[in-house]
Amino acid sequence: MILVDAILADEKPTGIGVYTFNLVKNLIKYLDFEVLTHNPDLFPGLRTVKAPSFVSPSRGKNGAILRTFYLQTLTGKGILYRPYHHISLFWRGKQIITVHDLLPILFPERYREQYYFFKYFLKRFINFVDFVITVSHRSKEDIVEFFKIEEDRVRVFYQGYNEEVFKPVEDKDRILKIKGRFGLFDYILVVGAQYSHKNVEVVMKAIKYLEPLQLVITGTREPYESTLLKTATELGLSDRVKTLKYVPQEDLVYLYAGALALAFPSKYEGFGIPVLEAMAVGTPVIGTYAVKEAGGDAIIYADPDDFESWVSAINKVLKGREDLVRKGFERVKNFSWDKTAREISSFLSSLL
Repeated sequence: MILVDAILADEKPTGIGVYTFNLVKNLIKYLDFEVLTHNPDLFPGLRTVKAPSFVSPSRGKNGAILRTFYLQTLTGKGILYRPYHHISLFWRGKQIITVHDLLPILFPERYREQYYFFKYFLKRFINFVDFVITVSHRSKEDIVEFFKIEEDRVRVFYQGYNEEVFKPVEDKDRILKIKGRFGLFDYILVVGAQYSHKNVEVVMKAIKYLEPLQLVITGTREPYESTLLKTATELGLSDRVKTLKYVPQEDLVYLYAGALALAFPSKYEGFGIPVLEAMAVGTPVIGTYAVKEAGGDAIIYADPDDFESWVSAINKVLKGREDLVRKGFERVKNFSWDKTAREISSFLSSLL
């Protein structure tokens, strides 16, 4: 028996929730398993194990605390596979967890609760886990160093992207409607700017010298959103910087398609799914070496600490996008949720 813990997937998924949904959707093609979920309606047609509603991510910090206690009630004997970082101490079978990155350890001031969780729970009880899955070799190096575990206990499986949504857009009118809805013309796009390590300020400083370009920032979250808006005001960019909170994938694809480029200035990243999404749509990408495993030689790289390198990179895109678009289409063929699920299912099957 294999139990896939999908508790972090809810009605408005982001991050790990999106990862979980896409993985489960493709795992069913290769593997027989049950899904642990607080809402079975999210996984129609699959065999589910009902978890209490208080474990939902929508319950916030209180839900996270209750979720920790609930997971200690799991006592099965099969394989427990978790697409996120948690441990069930009384599980009697094999246990595989996923650590996407070590952001809480690298940036403790931004992830205070998670920092303590990683340092005093995960690290202490990591030997209750048989294997750790992660999403990049960069993350694997960090995990081996922090947890002090053997390299062969950490397995790398690259992520995919939603191929049904993120693909070249044929309906140009939809692009115009999205741009009209948000008051956009020529813009650079940033996707997923929840925290300050995303380093969006360096792109803002570049945009100041690239009139009349706009900067559109999606997936913002407080307090970082307020910091970005304050920076925009100080730079005299209030009318050229737009922040958008949660943008559904069905609209996000048109924001990608309408953008001159995706900017990904992050100082640290586990992998970087937006890089794949942009390339799949046909949007050039400018990123840092934090997303090298995603971007390969198909994107332009800029210095996360030097806004002038971003001015130069954006100008390169403006002078010619065709080669980057072609390279992006070729690069993204190496990634899919089907491939990720096939590789993970083969690994889990080998443990039965």
